[in-house]
Amino acid sequence: MRNTGIVVLMLFCGVIRAQSVAKVTLIQGSAKILRTSTDQWKPLKVNMSLQIGNQLYSDEESMVEITYSNGEIVRLDENTKIIITHSTADSVKSKVGIGRVWVNMKKLSSVGRDFQVETATAVAAIRGTIFDMTANQDSSAIVSVFDGKVAVGPTDKLKKQIALEKKYTPVREPQEVPGPEEIPGPFEVSLEQWNLIVAGQRISIRESGKFMTETFDLSSQDTFVQKNQQRDKQLGK
Repeated sequence: MRNTGIVVLMLFCGVIRAQSVAKVTLIQGSAKILRTSTDQWKPLKVNMSLQIGNQLYSDEESMVEITYSNGEIVRLDENTKIIITHSTADSVKSKVGIGRVWVNMKKLSSVGRDFQVETATAVAAIRGTIFDMTANQDSSAIVSVFDGKVAVGPTDKLKKQIALEKKYTPVREPQEVPGPEEIPGPFEVSLEQWNLIVAGQRISIRESGKFMTETFDLSSQDTFVQKNQQRDKQLGK
């Protein structure tokens, strides 16, 4: 009887771990999935259930739409890799290894669930907004806000990196202040705390943590943005 109880408990824990947290709701082109229980990538299909730890990769000239359990929508541009790292009733976390994603939470501000998307250097935390996030091969990242507000901050890894740089940066002796000169360009300040950006603003973060913000024209968009806006309109989002 004791052994039977252990087996039942193990099966119950397995069911919890395999609980669905999202579903594939659209595939244009082709994509792959890597489950936590295997080391083999398999073809991704519409209506597939997704669990914590699953990795998705969209192929060239493809787009994938994921709808999370509370209705949050994330779409992958071509050649994009994303991992679902955490999902509870209070929060959802995903990591973009490479590529570009579109996140739509415009009509979900009353849900009260934190939704975070992370790259190698930056974390975007939102409630009720629409934004576009790119993770580049060199670990730099770009976040563009199309509706609402997004808080962008450093990852734990970047925080440690900046702290180490500060620790080992030698203190310079006082020097004579130079005369007037050209104002320094962007990327002069490190992303050490959360920064709030709003619709029409973009923040770019380098691997070193240096960042800059700028405004952009909401009416002039590339193909990926246009496709997402059309899909959002189709869904009434």
